[in-house]
Amino acid sequence: MSDPEWVAFLGTVPLLEGLSEAELAELAHIMRPRTLAEGEVLWHEGQHARSMVLIVDGNVSVAKRLPGDRAVEVAGLGPREALGEIPLVDGGEHSATVRATEATTVLALSRPDFAALVSRRHPSAFALKRRVATVATQRLRQTFGSLAASLGEEACGDSGAAPGQTPEKLELCGPPDSAYIRRMATFRDVDALALWGFLTAGRYAFCPRGHVLAAEGASPSACYLTINGAVEKVLIRGDRRIRVELAGPGQTFGYEGLIDGLNSPVTAITRERSLLLVLTEESFARLFGGDTDVSHVFLDVINRNLAASLRQAMRPQARLAVRA
Repeated sequence: MSDPEWVAFLGTVPLLEGLSEAELAELAHIMRPRTLAEGEVLWHEGQHARSMVLIVDGNVSVAKRLPGDRAVEVAGLGPREALGEIPLVDGGEHSATVRATEATTVLALSRPDFAALVSRRHPSAFALKRRVATVATQRLRQTFGSLAASLGEEACGDSGAAPGQTPEKLELCGPPDSAYIRRMATFRDVDALALWGFLTAGRYAFCPRGHVLAAEGASPSACYLTINGAVEKVLIRGDRRIRVELAGPGQTFGYEGLIDGLNSPVTAITRERSLLLVLTEESFARLFGGDTDVSHVFLDVINRNLAASLRQAMRPQARLAVRA
């Protein structure tokens, strides 16, 4: 393909939606095409992530390792799909093995080039971060849907949990010691002024054990950051449940519906008395949609949490695929 053809292709990729033609041309210039033969492995689970790829044509299989030297396919992906952006976001390893199921062409973006793109204080960097969050949220919903279906009910049915509490009904309190927050791994290397802007964008509240903050199928009213304590994200069907994530100190939750405009995909319940930073819909929209240093910090926090959520949710999904 010529450069104009690569630019035209990039314009059809959901991950890159909203980027201008000039920005797509810049991206086309630094991405490198690669052809995979049928059966060729793109990368192995646990391998250090050196790049992400966009599938131009062909198809790939995504497989997870299981005990006993076994593997199970958890997804199949085709043209215009992105792969490998999650470990570039959170600095981790590849969470699954990717193998071409037919002759496949991909465009690869290296880790340094990806980091350079998203670290700039430029509208295209913010747009790309928001698109990564949106695509990751879609994948998370698909995974949660598969897990919910294993419980024998519709994924978007009544979870049986009490309605989530609105921010106005929470036990509001003063902010915690900023030195404590800076010791969290999430914020250790964050610019102090930008972090202050993030932490003062919401209100703080203590929540008792067993407090429902978000109910599956309900319209979200806030995004939360756990300061101390722990919050379980669960799928509930009658007396059956699957815990898909535990949001401990420095982790956010409740953001999925605020990103894509849909209802909450899971129920969030405090496992113990917890201190939370509460960001209303308006505060979330301002931080998520902004082009400021504070938004830069916030988008990084959200994307790292989405990456962690996807990694955690893939484990029970792999176990279910074996039983299917």
